[in-house]
Amino acid sequence: MSKAVNRQVWLQSRPNGIPLAENFAIREGDVPEIAAGEFLVLNHYLSADPAMRGWITDSSNYWPQIQIGETMRAFSVGEVILSKNPKYAVGDLVMGIFGWQEYAAAGEKNVMVKIKEMDLPLSLYLGVLGLNGLTAYFGLLDVGQPKAGESIIVSTAAGAVGSCVGQIAKLKGCRTIGITGGP
Repeated sequence: MSKAVNRQVWLQSRPNGIPLAENFAIREGDVPEIAAGEFLVLNHYLSADPAMRGWITDSSNYWPQIQIGETMRAFSVGEVILSKNPKYAVGDLVMGIFGWQEYAAAGEKNVMVKIKEMDLPLSLYLGVLGLNGLTAYFGLLDVGQPKAGESIIVSTAAGAVGSCVGQIAKLKGCRTIGITGGP
């Protein structure tokens, strides 16, 4: 049996404007070893989020800049396949910051959601049940506090968070106006 290989997408160069394929490359390496308190995640789904553009540009951002040569940071959904952490067992499903790679050595700080609902598609945890949906839900309901009959204007309504906001507002009985760009 051949040894497993960890394929990774890494940042090859900084984009000048919109990121292009030539700003990235694929490399193969060893599956990472895990330390005490860590676990090995086999990623099933990787995200491509608008925030990533800010992580790879020359300007500062709310998260540290990804350096040339580093594996692309990303939200991912995967399965724990090896564990040295009593809170994460082999077979557990997790969503977190595991990067654009097949295998990730991770710790508790990397996990955003430990998935318990096994009857839903895992891909939902990178959308409506993940960071985008949670941002929309708490941003609209806790901050916006809409009341039935009010009008809600959603900028970037075609985006991941905005499309969730529009749907939640409609469910709350609001008139929802979505802006997707252009005049």
